Amino acid sequence: MTSAPSVPHPPSTTRWRSTLLQLVVFACVGGAFNVLYGLLYLVLREQLSAQPANALALVLSTIAGTFGHRYVTFRVRGTERTVQHQALGLALLGFSLVVTAGSLWLLDVAVDQPSRQQEVAVLVAANLGTGLVRFFAFRAAMVGRRARTSA
Repeated sequence: MTSAPSVPHPPSTTRWRSTLLQLVVFACVGGAFNVLYGLLYLVLREQLSAQPANALALVLSTIAGTFGHRYVTFRVRGTERTVQHQALGLALLGFSLVVTAGSLWLLDVAVDQPSRQQEVAVLVAANLGTGLVRFFAFRAAMVGRRARTSA
């Protein structure tokens, strides 16, 4: 019995699969850096109030995460455009900081003396939402340029 010849997928289907796979990898890498962020937040929260602990944990995990996404998610090797990618990561950090700080503020308004677990849960949820924005911004900066260069 012979198998049917494989039919090549249209370019749009291949592109969607590639994007979906990248999104899954981005989520896994981002998940690891969210764990780092959460641990940093908990460690820093012992000495700092919630907002400074959040900001410092975000800055440190963003720098590390941008390197991780360059290498693992988008397969960018070498040092070309490292500064631009880190600048984009830090600009997106500003967006994330506004969202996470606002989330902490809303939690503080809604709950009298929120627990550390509640703070972390709210922060993780806020970071998941901002993660989608980061994915598409990084993808445009790292993959979009590579595709234009090879064309």
